[in-house]
Amino acid sequence: MISAPGKILWIGSYSVVFGGLGHVIAIDKRVRCEVHESNIPIYETSFGTFSQGGNELIESVITELNSAGHKVPPLRVRLMNDPEFIYHGRKTGLGSSSAATVALTAAIYEHIYKSLDLNAIYKIAQRANWRRQKGIGSGFDIAAAVYGSVVYRKFSDVDKVDSYQEPLRIGSNVSMLVGVSGRPSSTVELVRKFMEGKPRVEGILKDVMIENELGINLLRRGKVDEAAAHARLARELLAKAAKTVGVDLHGELGRVIEEAEEWGAYAAMSPGAGGGEIYFAIGDDLKKVEELWKNEGLYVFPVKEDRGVSIE
Repeated sequence: MISAPGKILWIGSYSVVFGGLGHVIAIDKRVRCEVHESNIPIYETSFGTFSQGGNELIESVITELNSAGHKVPPLRVRLMNDPEFIYHGRKTGLGSSSAATVALTAAIYEHIYKSLDLNAIYKIAQRANWRRQKGIGSGFDIAAAVYGSVVYRKFSDVDKVDSYQEPLRIGSNVSMLVGVSGRPSSTVELVRKFMEGKPRVEGILKDVMIENELGINLLRRGKVDEAAAHARLARELLAKAAKTVGVDLHGELGRVIEEAEEWGAYAAMSPGAGGGEIYFAIGDDLKKVEELWKNEGLYVFPVKEDRGVSIE
Protein backbone atom coordinates (compact mmCIF):
# COMPACT_ATOMS: atom_id res chain seq x y z
CA MET A 1 0.00 0.00 0.00
CA ILE A 2 1.13 3.54 -0.81
CA SER A 3 0.07 6.62 1.17
CA ALA A 4 0.58 10.36 0.75
CA PRO A 5 -0.06 13.21 3.21
CA GLY A 6 -2.33 16.22 3.23
CA LYS A 7 -0.90 19.69 3.81
CA ILE A 8 -1.09 23.07 5.50
CA LEU A 9 0.34 26.07 3.63
CA TRP A 10 1.03 28.41 6.53
CA ILE A 11 3.69 30.64 4.97
CA GLY A 12 3.07 31.81 1.42
CA SER A 13 -0.61 31.76 0.43
CA TYR A 14 -1.29 33.70 -2.79
CA SER A 15 2.27 34.97 -3.08
CA VAL A 16 3.34 31.38 -3.89
CA VAL A 17 1.11 31.50 -6.97
CA PHE A 18 3.09 34.54 -8.14
CA GLY A 19 6.53 32.99 -7.62
CA GLY A 20 7.21 33.79 -3.97
CA LEU A 21 8.67 31.34 -1.46
CA GLY A 22 6.36 29.46 0.85
CA HIS A 23 6.56 26.79 3.53
CA VAL A 24 4.08 23.92 3.49
CA ILE A 25 3.68 21.38 6.28
CA ALA A 26 2.88 17.75 5.42
CA ILE A 27 0.34 16.48 7.99
CA ASP A 28 -0.68 13.10 9.37
CA LYS A 29 -3.97 12.91 7.46
CA ARG A 30 -3.29 10.67 4.48
CA VAL A 31 -4.73 9.14 1.32
CA ARG A 32 -3.97 5.45 0.85
CA CYS A 33 -3.83 3.51 -2.40
CA GLU A 34 -3.75 -0.21 -3.18
CA VAL A 35 -3.24 -1.55 -6.72
CA HIS A 36 -3.88 -5.08 -8.04
CA GLU A 37 -3.95 -6.77 -11.42
CA SER A 38 -7.36 -6.86 -13.11
CA ASN A 39 -8.98 -7.77 -16.42
CA ILE A 40 -10.82 -4.46 -16.48
CA PRO A 41 -10.00 -1.11 -14.83
CA ILE A 42 -11.88 -0.57 -11.56
CA TYR A 43 -11.14 2.43 -9.33
CA GLU A 44 -12.80 2.39 -5.92
CA THR A 45 -12.53 5.78 -4.15
CA SER A 46 -13.98 7.63 -1.18
CA PHE A 47 -16.31 9.32 -3.68
CA GLY A 48 -17.54 6.31 -5.63
CA THR A 49 -16.36 3.56 -7.95
CA PHE A 50 -15.24 4.31 -11.52
CA SER A 51 -14.18 2.22 -14.50
CA GLN A 52 -13.65 3.96 -17.83
CA GLY A 53 -13.73 7.72 -17.24
CA GLY A 54 -15.98 9.71 -14.98
CA ASN A 55 -13.32 10.98 -12.58
CA GLU A 56 -11.00 13.82 -13.61
CA LEU A 57 -8.34 13.04 -11.03
CA ILE A 58 -7.98 9.41 -12.10
CA GLU A 59 -8.09 10.33 -15.79
CA SER A 60 -5.41 13.02 -15.37
CA VAL A 61 -3.01 10.64 -13.61
CA ILE A 62 -3.46 7.85 -16.17
CA THR A 63 -3.05 10.32 -19.05
CA GLU A 64 0.20 11.72 -17.65
CA LEU A 65 1.62 8.28 -16.82
CA ASN A 66 0.90 7.09 -20.35
CA SER A 67 2.30 10.32 -21.84
CA ALA A 68 5.53 9.80 -19.89
CA GLY A 69 5.90 6.30 -21.33
CA HIS A 70 4.61 4.37 -18.30
CA LYS A 71 1.83 2.35 -19.94
CA VAL A 72 -0.94 1.76 -17.40
CA PRO A 73 -2.50 -1.75 -17.61
CA PRO A 74 -6.04 -2.57 -16.44
CA LEU A 75 -5.96 -2.40 -12.65
CA ARG A 76 -8.19 -2.76 -9.61
CA VAL A 77 -7.40 0.28 -7.46
CA ARG A 78 -8.60 1.24 -4.00
CA LEU A 79 -7.98 4.96 -3.21
CA MET A 80 -9.26 6.01 0.21
CA ASN A 81 -9.03 9.21 2.27
CA ASP A 82 -8.61 9.52 6.02
CA PRO A 83 -11.93 10.72 7.49
CA GLU A 84 -10.64 14.21 8.39
CA PHE A 85 -10.51 15.09 4.69
CA ILE A 86 -14.34 15.10 4.58
CA TYR A 87 -16.80 17.03 6.75
CA HIS A 88 -20.55 16.97 6.12
CA GLY A 89 -19.92 15.48 2.71
CA ARG A 90 -17.48 18.19 1.61
CA LYS A 91 -13.71 18.30 1.33
CA THR A 92 -12.04 20.14 4.19
CA GLY A 93 -9.29 21.89 2.24
CA LEU A 94 -6.41 19.81 3.61
CA GLY A 95 -5.09 18.74 0.22
CA SER A 96 -6.93 15.46 -0.34
CA SER A 97 -6.97 15.86 -4.13
CA SER A 98 -3.21 16.39 -4.30
CA ALA A 99 -2.55 13.59 -1.82
CA ALA A 100 -4.77 11.30 -3.90
CA THR A 101 -3.00 12.37 -7.10
CA VAL A 102 0.38 11.51 -5.60
CA ALA A 103 -0.77 8.30 -3.91
CA LEU A 104 -2.37 7.03 -7.13
CA THR A 105 0.62 8.03 -9.28
CA ALA A 106 3.08 6.40 -6.89
CA ALA A 107 1.01 3.23 -6.45
CA ILE A 108 0.73 2.63 -10.20
CA TYR A 109 4.41 3.52 -10.72
CA GLU A 110 5.45 1.12 -7.95
CA HIS A 111 3.20 -1.60 -9.42
CA ILE A 112 4.92 -1.25 -12.80
CA TYR A 113 8.55 -0.86 -11.65
CA LYS A 114 8.54 -2.35 -8.11
CA SER A 115 10.23 0.81 -6.79
CA LEU A 116 9.52 4.48 -6.06
CA ASP A 117 11.35 7.18 -8.00
CA LEU A 118 10.21 10.26 -6.11
CA ASN A 119 11.42 12.75 -8.69
CA ALA A 120 9.68 10.94 -11.55
CA ILE A 121 6.49 10.57 -9.50
CA TYR A 122 6.64 14.25 -8.55
CA LYS A 123 6.82 15.45 -12.15
CA ILE A 124 4.00 13.19 -13.33
CA ALA A 125 1.74 14.15 -10.41
CA GLN A 126 2.53 17.85 -10.78
CA ARG A 127 1.62 17.83 -14.48
CA ALA A 128 -1.58 15.86 -13.83
CA ASN A 129 -2.62 18.29 -11.10
CA TRP A 130 -1.78 21.39 -13.19
CA ARG A 131 -3.70 20.21 -16.24
CA ARG A 132 -6.71 19.13 -14.16
CA GLN A 133 -6.84 22.59 -12.56
CA LYS A 134 -6.34 24.23 -15.97
CA GLY A 135 -3.19 26.03 -14.89
CA ILE A 136 -4.59 27.53 -11.67
CA GLY A 137 -2.48 27.11 -8.53
CA SER A 138 1.17 26.63 -7.71
CA GLY A 139 1.68 22.93 -6.96
CA PHE A 140 2.97 23.33 -3.39
CA ASP A 141 0.49 20.67 -2.25
CA ILE A 142 1.90 18.12 -4.69
CA ALA A 143 5.43 18.91 -3.44
CA ALA A 144 4.39 18.28 0.18
CA ALA A 145 2.55 15.08 -0.75
CA VAL A 146 5.72 13.72 -2.39
CA TYR A 147 8.58 15.09 -0.28
CA GLY A 148 6.97 16.03 3.07
CA SER A 149 7.31 19.52 4.58
CA VAL A 150 9.19 21.80 2.20
CA VAL A 151 10.17 25.34 1.32
CA TYR A 152 8.65 25.75 -2.12
CA ARG A 153 8.79 28.00 -5.16
CA LYS A 154 6.49 27.42 -8.13
CA PHE A 155 7.80 26.03 -11.43
CA SER A 156 8.07 28.36 -14.43
CA ASP A 157 7.60 25.55 -16.97
CA VAL A 158 5.09 22.77 -16.28
CA ASP A 159 6.72 20.44 -18.81
CA LYS A 160 10.12 20.75 -17.10
CA VAL A 161 8.54 21.08 -13.63
CA ASP A 162 11.47 23.30 -12.60
CA SER A 163 10.11 24.12 -9.15
CA TYR A 164 12.27 24.61 -6.08
CA GLN A 165 11.63 22.37 -3.09
CA GLU A 166 13.84 22.27 -0.02
CA PRO A 167 12.99 19.78 2.73
CA LEU A 168 12.37 21.67 5.97
CA ARG A 169 10.53 20.17 8.91
CA ILE A 170 9.19 22.29 11.74
CA GLY A 171 9.89 19.52 14.25
CA SER A 172 7.86 17.95 17.03
CA ASN A 173 8.20 20.69 19.66
CA VAL A 174 5.07 22.57 18.57
CA SER A 175 1.36 21.81 18.64
CA MET A 176 -0.89 22.29 15.61
CA LEU A 177 -4.66 22.48 15.41
CA VAL A 178 -7.17 22.50 12.56
CA GLY A 179 -10.71 23.81 12.81
CA VAL A 180 -13.18 23.10 9.99
CA SER A 181 -16.06 25.54 9.60
CA GLY A 182 -18.16 23.63 7.08
CA ARG A 183 -18.54 26.86 5.09
CA PRO A 184 -17.59 26.04 1.50
CA SER A 185 -14.97 27.94 -0.49
CA SER A 186 -13.41 27.12 -3.85
CA THR A 187 -9.61 27.35 -3.91
CA VAL A 188 -9.53 27.48 -7.71
CA GLU A 189 -12.09 30.31 -7.84
CA LEU A 190 -10.38 32.28 -5.06
CA VAL A 191 -7.00 32.00 -6.78
CA ARG A 192 -8.49 32.95 -10.16
CA LYS A 193 -10.09 36.04 -8.61
CA PHE A 194 -6.82 37.03 -6.93
CA MET A 195 -4.87 36.54 -10.14
CA GLU A 196 -7.27 38.82 -12.01
CA GLY A 197 -6.81 41.55 -9.41
CA LYS A 198 -3.05 41.15 -8.99
CA PRO A 199 -2.04 44.36 -10.87
CA ARG A 200 -3.90 46.42 -8.23
CA VAL A 201 -1.94 44.97 -5.29
CA GLU A 202 1.60 44.49 -6.65
CA GLY A 203 3.18 46.69 -3.97
CA ILE A 204 1.53 44.86 -1.08
CA LEU A 205 2.47 41.48 -2.55
CA LYS A 206 6.14 42.49 -2.60
CA ASP A 207 5.95 43.30 1.11
CA VAL A 208 4.19 39.98 1.75
CA MET A 209 6.97 38.10 -0.02
CA ILE A 210 9.63 39.88 2.05
CA GLU A 211 7.90 38.88 5.31
CA ASN A 212 7.50 35.29 4.10
CA GLU A 213 11.20 34.99 3.27
CA LEU A 214 12.18 36.46 6.65
CA GLY A 215 9.96 33.88 8.33
CA ILE A 216 11.40 31.01 6.31
CA ASN A 217 14.97 32.07 7.13
CA LEU A 218 14.07 31.96 10.83
CA LEU A 219 12.43 28.58 10.35
CA ARG A 220 15.67 27.26 8.84
CA ARG A 221 17.34 28.23 12.14
CA GLY A 222 14.70 26.38 14.16
CA LYS A 223 12.99 29.55 15.43
CA VAL A 224 9.37 28.54 14.82
CA ASP A 225 7.85 31.17 17.13
CA GLU A 226 9.78 34.01 15.49
CA ALA A 227 8.97 32.67 12.02
CA ALA A 228 5.30 32.65 12.99
CA ALA A 229 5.44 36.35 13.86
CA HIS A 230 6.46 37.11 10.27
CA ALA A 231 3.80 34.72 8.97
CA ARG A 232 1.21 36.69 10.95
CA LEU A 233 2.37 40.00 9.54
CA ALA A 234 2.41 38.61 6.01
CA ARG A 235 -1.17 37.38 6.40
CA GLU A 236 -2.30 40.77 7.74
CA LEU A 237 -0.80 42.47 4.70
CA LEU A 238 -2.28 39.85 2.43
CA ALA A 239 -5.72 40.36 3.97
CA LYS A 240 -5.56 44.01 2.87
CA ALA A 241 -4.62 42.99 -0.66
CA ALA A 242 -7.34 40.34 -0.70
CA LYS A 243 -9.98 42.85 0.35
CA THR A 244 -8.90 45.12 -2.52
CA VAL A 245 -9.49 42.37 -5.10
CA GLY A 246 -12.73 41.16 -3.50
CA VAL A 247 -11.47 38.05 -1.68
CA ASP A 248 -12.42 37.40 1.96
CA LEU A 249 -9.21 35.89 3.28
CA HIS A 250 -10.40 35.13 6.82
CA GLY A 251 -14.01 34.10 6.15
CA GLU A 252 -17.16 34.60 8.22
CA LEU A 253 -15.53 33.26 11.39
CA GLY A 254 -12.38 35.35 11.13
CA ARG A 255 -12.67 36.22 14.82
CA VAL A 256 -11.38 32.73 15.70
CA ILE A 257 -7.97 33.81 14.37
CA GLU A 258 -7.71 36.67 16.88
CA GLU A 259 -9.05 34.44 19.67
CA ALA A 260 -6.39 31.81 18.98
CA GLU A 261 -3.56 34.34 19.02
CA GLU A 262 -4.89 35.93 22.22
CA TRP A 263 -4.85 32.50 23.89
CA GLY A 264 -1.35 31.33 23.06
CA ALA A 265 -1.05 30.47 19.37
CA TYR A 266 2.13 31.72 17.70
CA ALA A 267 -0.02 32.31 14.66
CA ALA A 268 -3.47 31.42 13.39
CA MET A 269 -4.99 31.77 9.94
CA SER A 270 -7.31 30.44 7.30
CA PRO A 271 -4.44 28.75 5.44
CA GLY A 272 -3.72 28.36 1.75
CA ALA A 273 -6.19 30.37 -0.33
CA GLY A 274 -8.18 31.30 2.78
CA GLY A 275 -11.92 31.82 2.56
CA GLY A 276 -12.71 30.49 6.03
CA GLU A 277 -13.29 26.86 5.10
CA ILE A 278 -10.61 25.78 7.57
CA TYR A 279 -8.55 27.49 10.27
CA PHE A 280 -5.09 26.57 11.51
CA ALA A 281 -3.20 27.40 14.69
CA ILE A 282 0.38 26.65 15.70
CA GLY A 283 1.87 27.12 19.18
CA ASP A 284 3.08 25.46 22.37
CA ASP A 285 -0.15 24.69 24.22
CA LEU A 286 -3.38 24.99 22.23
CA LYS A 287 -5.84 23.41 24.70
CA LYS A 288 -7.60 26.73 25.29
CA VAL A 289 -7.71 27.42 21.55
CA GLU A 290 -9.25 24.00 20.98
CA GLU A 291 -11.95 24.73 23.56
CA LEU A 292 -12.70 28.17 22.10
CA TRP A 293 -12.91 26.87 18.54
CA LYS A 294 -15.25 24.06 19.53
CA ASN A 295 -17.47 26.63 21.22
CA GLU A 296 -17.54 28.52 17.92
CA GLY A 297 -18.95 25.40 16.25
CA LEU A 298 -15.80 24.31 14.45
CA TYR A 299 -14.92 20.66 13.90
CA VAL A 300 -11.54 20.64 15.65
CA PHE A 301 -8.71 18.11 15.58
CA PRO A 302 -4.95 18.14 16.17
CA VAL A 303 -2.48 17.45 13.39
CA LYS A 304 1.15 16.40 13.42
CA GLU A 305 3.91 16.82 10.89
CA ASP A 306 4.31 13.73 8.71
CA ARG A 307 6.47 12.16 6.01
CA GLY A 308 5.90 12.42 2.26
CA VAL A 309 4.67 9.63 0.00
CA SER A 310 5.78 6.20 1.20
CA ILE A 311 5.16 2.47 1.17
CA GLU A 312 3.25 1.27 4.23
